[in-house]
Order: sequence, then C-alpha cells, then structure tokens
Amino acid sequence: MVVPELIPKQQCEDLIEVICEFLGVKREQPESWYSISPRSQENLTIKSLQGMTELYHHQAMWNNRQYPRLYDAFVDLWGIEELWVTIDRVNMNLPNRDGWQNDGFLHWDIDLANKNNVRNIQGVLSLNDNDENMGGLQIVPDLFKQLDSWLKYQPKNRPRIIKEKLDFDVINLESKAGDLVIWDSRMAHGTSPNRSNKPRYAQYISMCPAEPEEEELLKIRLESFEKQLGPRKCGMPGSVLEENFGPKAKLTELGQRLLGSVSW
Repeated sequence: MVVPELIPKQQCEDLIEVICEFLGVKREQPESWYSISPRSQENLTIKSLQGMTELYHHQAMWNNRQYPRLYDAFVDLWGIEELWVTIDRVNMNLPNRDGWQNDGFLHWDIDLANKNNVRNIQGVLSLNDNDENMGGLQIVPDLFKQLDSWLKYQPKNRPRIIKEKLDFDVINLESKAGDLVIWDSRMAHGTSPNRSNKPRYAQYISMCPAEPEEEELLKIRLESFEKQLGPRKCGMPGSVLEENFGPKAKLTELGQRLLGSVSW
C-alpha cells in the first residue's frame, strides 16, 4: 500500500542533504556519487551496492520517525497506540554506470519456516520522486498470494534471497517524495536496478507493537540511540563515522515513547 504525501517534502529534502553530506558527495555532481566503493565483508564502507547507507540516528531521520501523521497511520494499521518505531537505515541507490552495476535483488527478512507466526509490517519512505526505472522498491504480489503452495515445492531451509528466475511478475513501484510504501513481511521484496540518471533516496521506517518486557531488546534500542550506532545485535552494523556526525537527536515526547526511553 502507498500512503501518499505522509511526510512533508521539506523534511524529505532535508534528509537527502544529510545523506549526501554523510557520504561526502555532491547532490548535483554525478561523478562524486561513485567515490565510495560498495560495502563488502572485506571492505566495510558505509554504503552497499544496493544503496544501503549506514546512518541511523540523525535529527532529520528522527524528525520523520516522530512525525505525528506517520504515527497515526501505524496506529490505524495496528489498532493500538503503544508502538515502537524501527531503527533502520537510509538508501541512496545509484544509477548503473561506469562499472557500478546493481542488478537489484529480492528477499525476505523473515524465517520462512516460521512465516505463519509472523505479523509484521515493513515500510520505506520515498525522499524523492521515483518512477519504475529509478531503483525503488520491487515486490512480487502473486508470490505472496501463493506462498504456501509455492513453498511446498521448495527445499526446506531455502535461503531468504531469491536467486532464481521467478514465474511471477516482479512489480517496480512508483512513488512520490513523502509517500510511505508499506507491505507485509511475508512478501518478497527488495531494491530494483536504477536505470535512470538520478539516484533514488529513501528511509526505511515502520512501527510495531512496543515490547518493554523484552529487556535485552529495549537495552539494544536505547544504546543504539545514545551511542549513535546501528543496533548491531539486530543485524544493523552501523558505522563509527556516525558517532561524530552531528549532535544527538532531540526527541519529542512522542519520539521518546517510540524509541522506548519513556514508557507508554
């Protein structure tokens, strides 16, 4: 589902400027975009080939997370007010050129063996306008609808990344700056190839029911915010470069509750 114009465009513009500053690139200078080699196990840069950028806690990101209309949308979806916001990254997906070749990917973020126990919503906020060729979100709706029957013919414990060609249509979603795109976690999804001449900018953002009784998880969230690092124990590696990238974000009362530093 695409929720249009949920976040003000100026807040999206502000975050794009922050992303470019963090990466040390000039928004209007394409040659500068490719100055950072893609992240790998051997070369831990702050940006992956798919555009995942290791920035989590800048004020511009929290301005979007604690924006009341965003919270209201997830209250409607979950049917409860006691929510936590996800602590996730931003994305700058570059156009394919000059040896930078991102073919896109599809995957699940859940364990397919336990998919029937999953009730989760994922989301991505578009920071600039995306047409179907700009490297935005891609999904496979028909596979989602037929997932149970499809999995019967798959090996057990199959990998979460889809490497084979599918017999289902892969849809590249279009969205505008400020639009929030949300999907069920059981839907295969990923970043599509950018075949345009402009980067795609986005922030991964969602909310889920608060779990203050999960003391270890709460500790991870609070430490991540205090130290301005990714929540590594949750699979988000982060970068030490963020520690010195601007002051710690200031949270509203809603933001504090969404983080978990103040209880509902």
